[in-house]
Parts: sequence; C-alpha cells; structure tokens
Amino acid sequence: MDKEKILNSLSQREGIPNEEILENILEDCMEDLRELLHVEKLEDEHSSILKEMVFIKVNREGTEGIQSENFNGVSATYLEDLPKSLMRKIRAKRKMPR
Repeated sequence: MDKEKILNSLSQREGIPNEEILENILEDCMEDLRELLHVEKLEDEHSSILKEMVFIKVNREGTEGIQSENFNGVSATYLEDLPKSLMRKIRAKRKMPR
C-alpha cells in the first residue's frame, strides 16, 4: 500500500488537519485496520476502507463520537463504533485468524 498516495489524497479534502496530525491518524487507522482484518500488511484494495476510517477519526476529533446533541433537553448521543456500511466492507475483506 502506498502511504504517500493516501496521504496526498486525504490532504486535498476539506477539513483535514495538518500533515503531521494526518500522518499520526493514518498510522493509527492502519494499525486498527490490520487488527480488524487479521493481516500483517495492508494492500491497495484496502485503501478506500482506510480513507473512510481516517475521515471518521478526523471528524470525531474534539467531539469524541457525538452523534447528535439536543441543547434544549441537554441530550447527547454518541457513536460507539464504526458505521455499519464500513463494517460490511471490512467483513468482506477479513481473513480468519490462525
């Protein structure tokens, strides 16, 4: 997997943090994805999943997973996991642990 290509692609999107922070988030997401897929090395076919994970992590920075808030009733709903659509993609590529 070409990490620089992914970084370049991500850095062109609006709302993405500076390169150093983005690289740290990408590293974290790469580790998380390797664990979820039960693989040692990520391939090019995993790049779209990885980008989606980075976007989710970037969007959660500062809000730490707030899904919705209600100011009148002081209510907040938090995301606890990855979206179902992303988990379907991950399960489709997942290898069984040995």
